[in-house]
Amino acid sequence: MSDTLQDLAIRAALIDNYNRYAQGLDSKDWSMVRGCFSDEIYIDYGPLSAPTGDPAVPRRADDWMTYLQYVIHQFDITQHTITNHRVSIVGHEVSCRAYLNADHVKFDDPAVRVVAPDNVVTVVGEYNNHYRQEDGAWKICRSELVVNWSAGNMALFS
Repeated sequence: MSDTLQDLAIRAALIDNYNRYAQGLDSKDWSMVRGCFSDEIYIDYGPLSAPTGDPAVPRRADDWMTYLQYVIHQFDITQHTITNHRVSIVGHEVSCRAYLNADHVKFDDPAVRVVAPDNVVTVVGEYNNHYRQEDGAWKICRSELVVNWSAGNMALFS
């Protein structure tokens, strides 16, 4: 495989990783989400991840999954849209930056799927994920999220 084809294959794999991550969160398919990460990861989502530990200290991906489940299960529905992927391949360093727009909804009545301003919080930012190849798959070993802005009822994040 030429370098160009290899780079394209890596790019496709990283975008697929982001898509599986978003789909897994929104469908609450935790094995799909877990498959996106190495066993040991660094997480820095600023204030969103601060309660889970120091971003400079590696953590077990399974512990991070527990926290993600706690956060996402507070909502009736979420929709994570991840776009504008910018892949960087420099030697053995592989990373990808992408925009995030994530809606988190808690319905007053789940049978009536109408969203009022108090029912939703939107988070807009940018992920910067770093990857390593494990067992033929590209997995996140470091994930950073910078939140550019949020709107809606922040109290929905308890």
